[in-house]
Amino acid sequence: MKFVRETTLLFVLIGILLFTIGLFAGTTGKIAGYITDAETGGPIVGANVIVDGTVLGNATDVDGYYAILNVPPGNYTLKISVMGYEKVTVRNVVVKIDLTTTVSYEIKSEALEFGEILVIAERPVVAPDVSSSEINLSAENIEALPATEIDDIIGLQAGVEVGSSGIVIRGGSARQTAFIVDGMIMNDERSNEPYTSVNLNSIEEVKLLTGGFNAEYGNIRSGVVTLVTKEGNRSKYNGSIDIKMMPPTQKYFGESIYSENSYFLRPYMDPEVCYTGTDSWDDYTRKQYPAFQGWNSISQATLNDRDTGNDLTPKAAKHLFEWQHRRQGDITEPDYRIDAGFGGPLPLFSEYLGNLRFYASYHELREMFIIPLSYDSYFDNVAKLKLNADITSNIKLTLNGQYGVTKSASQYAWTTTPTGRVLRTDYEVANLARTELLYMPGWYSPTDITHTYLSAKINQILSSNSFYELNIQYALNDYNTYQMSVRDTSEIYEVLPFLYADEAPYGYWGYGVGSIGDNSIIGGWMNLGRDSSQITTLQIKFDYVNQINKTNEIKTGGHIVLNDYDIQSSTNNWGMTTWNREQVYRVKPNRIGAYIQDKLEYEGMIANLGLRVDYSNANTVNYVLEDYDELLKEGNGNTIEDVATTEKSKPILRISPRLGISHPITENSKFYFNYGHFQSEPSSTYRFRIQREYSGKVTSIGNPNLDFERTIAYEVGYSHNLFDQYLLNIAGYYKDISSQIGWITYTNLNNSVVYSRTENNFYEDVRGIEITLDKRKGEWITGFINYTYMINTSGYFGLLRYYEDPNLQRDYESRNLYQERPEPRPYFRTNLVFRTPVDFGPSKGFIKPFSGWNVSFLFNWKAGAFTTYNPDNILGVGVINNVQWKDTYFLDLRVSKMFDLKRAKIQFYADVDNLLNTKFLSYTGFSSYYDYLDYMESLCLPWESGVFKGNDRIGEYRGWDVEYDPLVYNPTNDPVVAAENEKRKENKSYIDMPNIRSLTFLNPRMIHFGIRISF
Repeated sequence: MKFVRETTLLFVLIGILLFTIGLFAGTTGKIAGYITDAETGGPIVGANVIVDGTVLGNATDVDGYYAILNVPPGNYTLKISVMGYEKVTVRNVVVKIDLTTTVSYEIKSEALEFGEILVIAERPVVAPDVSSSEINLSAENIEALPATEIDDIIGLQAGVEVGSSGIVIRGGSARQTAFIVDGMIMNDERSNEPYTSVNLNSIEEVKLLTGGFNAEYGNIRSGVVTLVTKEGNRSKYNGSIDIKMMPPTQKYFGESIYSENSYFLRPYMDPEVCYTGTDSWDDYTRKQYPAFQGWNSISQATLNDRDTGNDLTPKAAKHLFEWQHRRQGDITEPDYRIDAGFGGPLPLFSEYLGNLRFYASYHELREMFIIPLSYDSYFDNVAKLKLNADITSNIKLTLNGQYGVTKSASQYAWTTTPTGRVLRTDYEVANLARTELLYMPGWYSPTDITHTYLSAKINQILSSNSFYELNIQYALNDYNTYQMSVRDTSEIYEVLPFLYADEAPYGYWGYGVGSIGDNSIIGGWMNLGRDSSQITTLQIKFDYVNQINKTNEIKTGGHIVLNDYDIQSSTNNWGMTTWNREQVYRVKPNRIGAYIQDKLEYEGMIANLGLRVDYSNANTVNYVLEDYDELLKEGNGNTIEDVATTEKSKPILRISPRLGISHPITENSKFYFNYGHFQSEPSSTYRFRIQREYSGKVTSIGNPNLDFERTIAYEVGYSHNLFDQYLLNIAGYYKDISSQIGWITYTNLNNSVVYSRTENNFYEDVRGIEITLDKRKGEWITGFINYTYMINTSGYFGLLRYYEDPNLQRDYESRNLYQERPEPRPYFRTNLVFRTPVDFGPSKGFIKPFSGWNVSFLFNWKAGAFTTYNPDNILGVGVINNVQWKDTYFLDLRVSKMFDLKRAKIQFYADVDNLLNTKFLSYTGFSSYYDYLDYMESLCLPWESGVFKGNDRIGEYRGWDVEYDPLVYNPTNDPVVAAENEKRKENKSYIDMPNIRSLTFLNPRMIHFGIRISF
């Protein structure tokens, strides 16, 4: 009965909302204010306030108040006129997404003044109607930063970091953030992770919400990124092209990882040991490299076996090794980025099609991998076309089309690809380094993802105080993780006279084959991932906004999402089919959201009150299985769909209140508070998957009855304008996160049933404080400083493992740790921009050599990560997160020079990453966990005693030019030994460094050069 009542309530509310018209995902702002008589101070009724060059405007009411809704972000001119009074032109009226720009003016009688009055508006530093942590970035702000991608720019803000999967806001994952471009929601419904590729030069404005957000936003829990791109001009053409390139360069410190002296080759190539074996090395050197018996022994083995066709001399064996390791992966191609845009009226037909105008943009990016994979680079391009037409004076049509292609490699070596994520970052790739990765191009399967987005939006002004917007969006995300071309196994390559080999390690070969010498895998466990999934999404949003009176702006709306998940994900291996597995399902879940929201604007308080309703229907069946069900065993799992008892999945209904209050204390300061409930659907793989081995044995199964993941967020903040130049913002927040997804593993008595199932059993508590000092105004100097301190506690309810064997269950429960100790990792960023005005200094011809210079410094610092060092497996809280990595910091630089050629502007610039070339030890340098333990044991940690006691943190390192010389135990405190130990501590000679020297330090200084032309 409760569900029936909730469902009835939902549809009644949706009916009411759709009757009054639906969801507004803000991409416009508002201009409002009072027009009064300069002599009497009384209101002027009927004054016309028009946004110049548009059809937007309004007249003042009996209180002299006006409000102009539905204004796209940008810089405008207002025209104020009323009979008997002077005409006023107000320039530089800056409108921002979802904010109110206040323009009030006292006008004088024409009897007192003649002519038109020109006024330059100034937007207040403290926005009085913002009730949460919000950041608005203009195109000018973006241009000054030494950043290439929108993720990098968003990631500079307080409370925001960029992880391997995207933007992370206040401890939430990337899939908890909405990414919206011109009203199009760019989150892929498969995982809800956003697709954020965009042409930076096409951006008009970016709005970032990191605190609470209004009821209009659904299926997100951490933040909202809204982008509005440029619109074609009605009467002229404009455009830009920006090309940025970095010459081919190594992306790690030290010598090439493909060098004959590298960890992976030296034992097999060094003339001193390669024939006789590495046993002749001293103990320490032996530990730094793979053990090798020598080519003499390899040759002898080929002569002693019964196969006369594989007999090799030591020299021939070495040459065959070189052939099988011939791939040279040093970077020989440049990184580059191309952004191009062009727009204006549609030629010939614009006037007849409602001033139809267009803006076309293109973005292409290539980042060479630190080590080449099945592709040698991460590649992404996206083309976007935006069309705008004025159907009538009050109806505007906007069409958006976007098509993008991402090429990379799957991150999954021998598992299915449930999320569709691909590899990109240097750390991700370097952390996978092994012989097979270096020399076999197809170890990780190549992946192509195409992203197609289409939208049509109608915006109609119903009256001077109301408008609606209908937005229909279609998205298709098409995945293709595939097998490389099959290897030609014909032995047609003459390695030495009379010694022939096939093309290995190139080409796919599904049968187990090992290379000579190091026996690295060059067949079998390679290129296993397959994915041909298609995710189709249709979204319908219908929005209505009404300025009922000067204090109430009502927004109301509805949002329908129809999904079609055609998941075809598997692992495929020719030679070892018993290890093949698959995730294959076709489901069509749907989701409905509705909200109502009121923005109350009073002189001393602005409040946003909202209520949101979300309804989710998995639209499938749930298989009713016992914990250790026989259907989960080998041979039975493939019959689940046919013989298991089923029940229809249960829809979910949730109501989410939202509240935001801004209390302006003065025109230069305010307090604000917000509170809200936020819900999001679990990723599709958690809800719908059934992963089975080749034998039919089920290894994991989803749960279509999973509840929404939930966050209850609180924020309180204070903003202050300092000296009319700086905006100080201090915000404290708390997030109570529950019902997150975790895996529970079940094991029966004889291990014939071992599988994992999803439940809403994980929780988090996130609390933090952010301090930002922002200087956006200034002819010579601008910039910002922000500091974030955050603590995250996480854990789970119940147990993560269940054993049918009671003895195993008791043993597990005695060791079960259900909560992680919080360890803060504060971070700090600052950006200082020094510029010279465009008209500064003398001229030489048409060039002003001292004007238009821009020097931007960007500094990042972050406290080191905590980890557990417990080699003896001592139980107890005292050994959890007991060691910390060293803090990291980097300084980046952009230098640019602008040339203004009247009809065009040309900017030359250079970006320098890691200007100081600072080195920080990376985990990617360790060849194995045992190599890591050797390093850790060599450090002098606080709990040790005697000469071995110290304050080392993970990341301390010995220079490669310093010989390894360990500390000597000195129980008698011999002064000679003590002095030698002091010297060892001084030059860090006691540290046993990681084995893979090339990857021990990543991110060396790199220089990018660019040119931007705009007209």
